[in-house]
Amino acid sequence: MCLVQEGQISTENELRLKAQINDFSQRAFAAPADIDWIVVPSGNGFTAAAPSKSVIASLHANRALSRDERVAFLGELCDICMTRTGLSANEVVTSIRNPKV
Repeated sequence: MCLVQEGQISTENELRLKAQINDFSQRAFAAPADIDWIVVPSGNGFTAAAPSKSVIASLHANRALSRDERVAFLGELCDICMTRTGLSANEVVTSIRNPKV
């Protein structure tokens, strides 16, 4: 799942980001990413009482991850999002959840 602010990412960068997240998912989990792309309409996303510039990328792992794996994967996912959006680490929120048991 990716949450982005309306007008924040060009269509070209959206497609590239989705492709890079899919490539990451293939490497990390040997499975394609099924991305729910959610656009927050202008005027509806706020951080510290100002319009939000944040991007949220949240993945569901298909296996339990060790702490070291999770840290490495979160760093890689954050780097992908920062590179594609031009945002800083303070503006990108990433999570990778273990599968439900």
